[in-house]
Amino acid sequence: MSYTFTVDFDPERPDLTDDTDTQNEIFLQVFNSGDGELFNRLYLDDSISNFSGEPLTGEARLAFFKEFLAVKPRLKATVAHSYVAGDVALIGVDYSIDTTGPDGSPVHLAGQCTDVLRRGADGRWLMAIDRPVAATGLVAE
Repeated sequence: MSYTFTVDFDPERPDLTDDTDTQNEIFLQVFNSGDGELFNRLYLDDSISNFSGEPLTGEARLAFFKEFLAVKPRLKATVAHSYVAGDVALIGVDYSIDTTGPDGSPVHLAGQCTDVLRRGADGRWLMAIDRPVAATGLVAE
């Protein structure tokens, strides 16, 4: 697949960087692309995502991303705070997602997410842990 991104990054070997604004923009654009495999590349192999409501890693995380992003939900996110200490970053995000439920009805999710990024030996910053908490919907149920 071919995508046009406004932030210059390598989709085969993405780097979320330690620059919060760039990281957020890459994350948003990749999420909104609807490509679950590409989105999964933003995560370390052993990363944990709690986006489904359960902590998922590896193949289970990839399968969830592929299924959830296939309907092309739209993510909006604003960074509330960011702290970088050495090779670890802690980021708080206010987010909203507009998507479609299994019955075709519109679904709006909104809440806060805590993300932990880690810089690997290759120098790239990737997601280690994400924990979105929605007031209603997917992760609140």
